[in-house]
Amino acid sequence: MSGMDLHFEEKGEGRPLIFLHGFGANIHTWKHLIPRLADQYKTVSLDLKGFGRSPKPADNEYSAEDQAELVADFIVNKDLSDITLIGHSLGGAIGLLTAVKLQARGRKSPHSLVLIDTIAYKQPLPLFIKLLRLPMFGRLLMDVVSEEIQVEVMLRYLYHDKTKITKETIAQYAAPLKEPGAKTALIKTAKLIIPPHIEKIVPSYRSIYSPTLILWGQYDRIVSLRIGSRLAGELPNAKLIPPLPAGHAPHEEVPGLVMPEILNFLERIDR
Repeated sequence: MSGMDLHFEEKGEGRPLIFLHGFGANIHTWKHLIPRLADQYKTVSLDLKGFGRSPKPADNEYSAEDQAELVADFIVNKDLSDITLIGHSLGGAIGLLTAVKLQARGRKSPHSLVLIDTIAYKQPLPLFIKLLRLPMFGRLLMDVVSEEIQVEVMLRYLYHDKTKITKETIAQYAAPLKEPGAKTALIKTAKLIIPPHIEKIVPSYRSIYSPTLILWGQYDRIVSLRIGSRLAGELPNAKLIPPLPAGHAPHEEVPGLVMPEILNFLERIDR
């Protein structure tokens, strides 16, 4: 698996910010944040394995740990240092594991992390992921229902304010699902989204001393705010801000509230 070329987009100059999207998404999820952050930093947004324009091989290495190995490889191969990892949902989980894996490789810890509605512990799964995990039914569902309808259903579960779901966003998330291997990759990721040995991973969070900003949507129906509170207590140098008036993807739904929090955090730790 090492050596896989993940698709990425790079903008701006300065200290690097690495963006890791959530389940079923791609780099489009950062459309509101990157234009502003690229004014001050080098932004590097990745399509995770199996998503967006990245490779979608027919193997079974689609767990958060597998993805973190690839992200760590990317960071090492690009010789990136003083990085901030910015991850949403599954991407946040991958960011946490990437930090742990970089330390295990003897590399410098990330300069900082920003975690948005992050998967971090064993938890109930939303219905659309439960359906994808069902033998044969998950693939049948994806083959019968159009990609646009699949995406819209998922976004309506993610967003609190449904009026903010745009045709552009539906199209940007639906298009990669039409590529060869994409649906299989999505199903495999759904089956591995929470590692069965997650409780053995959790203690490693305490080794992440990087300053960490935790953002959460008040109306998140996928990853409970209780997870964010627990994570803030688990990480040695983390701050959970008051919940934002949004669902599971506040960086898409209320970017005007998310952006100042990220900028203030980055400016404070960069002094």
